[in-house]
Amino acid sequence: MVLYKSDIFSVELPEGKGWVYIDCKAMPDFEDFKSGLMIALEHIKNHPANCWLFDLRSIDALSEEEETWCQVQFFPQLMMLGQENYIALVVSEGCYYRMLQEVGAYGLKSYNSFIIIDTFSKVSDAELWLRDRQRNTVG
Repeated sequence: MVLYKSDIFSVELPEGKGWVYIDCKAMPDFEDFKSGLMIALEHIKNHPANCWLFDLRSIDALSEEEETWCQVQFFPQLMMLGQENYIALVVSEGCYYRMLQEVGAYGLKSYNSFIIIDTFSKVSDAELWLRDRQRNTVG
């Protein structure tokens, strides 16, 4: 199900996957980015999902403006839903290895009680990680 779509940015709930999929084909307009994530947040209030896959391979990383908005606005609202949320970030292979060199393997992960983030260079690895989180949450 498509929750939000523009020419370069979409927010979807892929059938049978159990997570929110955010796809950036190019650097999204800041207002598009905010609108898409807020629509997804509203949707999961009534249809719970605690796994998110951000496919950033085409842009490597979010701009400082989007990153700051996620930290200050989006993540706190997500945490208020009261469950662990798993976020898989998929970046290009080049970006992944640059990040690995800069911060090491542990630097590619972020954990607090409500937001657990891991970074990948392949969508298949991110999907496997999210499936494992879903199994551990249910079981």
